[in-house]
Amino acid sequence: MDVATAVSFGLLGGFSVEVLKWFRIREDLHKGMPDYAKRWPYWLVTTLMILVGGGLVVAYHVSSGVQLNPILAVNVGASAPLVLSTLASQTPSFVRGSFD
Repeated sequence: MDVATAVSFGLLGGFSVEVLKWFRIREDLHKGMPDYAKRWPYWLVTTLMILVGGGLVVAYHVSSGVQLNPILAVNVGASAPLVLSTLASQTPSFVRGSFD
C-alpha cells in the first residue's frame, strides 16, 4: 500500500471516531446542536485530530517501515486520540526548583 492510500485510510479512521461520537448523541439532536459544536474551536480541534490520525499512519508506515493493510491503517487513525492522551498522561510532572 502506498503512503497516500495509507494516509487516506488513517484519515478515515480519525473521521470514523467523530462519526461515532455523533452517532452516540443522535437521539438528543432533536433538542438542537450541542453548544460546543456551534463554536469553531471544536471543529478546529476535531479536524486536527483527524489529521493526526493520518500523521500517525505516516509515522507507522514510513518512519517505522511497518507495512499496514487497510483495516490496520483505519485502526491506527482511529486510535490517534487515545495514543496522544496516553502519551500526555505519561509525561512526568515538573516541580520548579527540583532536581529529582
